[in-house]
Amino acid sequence: MKVLITPQFNEAMRRLNKDAQQEVVHLFSMVSAMDHEQFSSSPLLTHLASAEESLYTLRGRLVRIFCTFDSQNDILFLDVGEVKDPSFEVQTSLKGEVTLFGRYGDPKAYIATDEENTIYSFTGEPLAYLDKQNLYGFNGKHLGWFEEGVIWDHLGEKVGFTDEVCPVFKRFEPFKGFKRFKPFKSFKQFAPFKRLKTTAVSNTDLLAFLEGGVK
Repeated sequence: MKVLITPQFNEAMRRLNKDAQQEVVHLFSMVSAMDHEQFSSSPLLTHLASAEESLYTLRGRLVRIFCTFDSQNDILFLDVGEVKDPSFEVQTSLKGEVTLFGRYGDPKAYIATDEENTIYSFTGEPLAYLDKQNLYGFNGKHLGWFEEGVIWDHLGEKVGFTDEVCPVFKRFEPFKGFKRFKPFKSFKQFAPFKRLKTTAVSNTDLLAFLEGGVK
């Protein structure tokens, strides 16, 4: 979906502080990657006016963007201003938790650093854990390694990324479900010989990869 901007929007953008401008760029990238249906159903989008007028706001943590759809169903950014209501917050990672993103920037799991580096799915299922740089499943399988903010598989390919090193646009995180009880850790396999790291990103879905630690 195309995102178009008006001169008024450009002028308002220049008046924002640096953090707010960065959030506008983030929202612009997010909307550009969506189709019309995805954007229309986004929880950040609010319909302000009547159906005939079709005026909306797209709201982040720091800014509120006024927008509408044109005749081609592309989105038109009309104006932007800073959010004055501090009670509205976009969900972010909690302290002590590190989100893991898949190859398409979709959040798949997170590391609970205050729980012996246990990795949970967003539904609350304990999937694996870190033993220094080694990544183990609770079934004892050695899954890969966690180095430089990247999860590497046994082929030396990248399977997952932290926020800081994710190479693509990152999607918003879903709400975290209640954590389930962790199973007992099975006897750990010996870590295989570590292959040279490649620049390749694995075709394996990150969540499926981590679920190999519980199957």
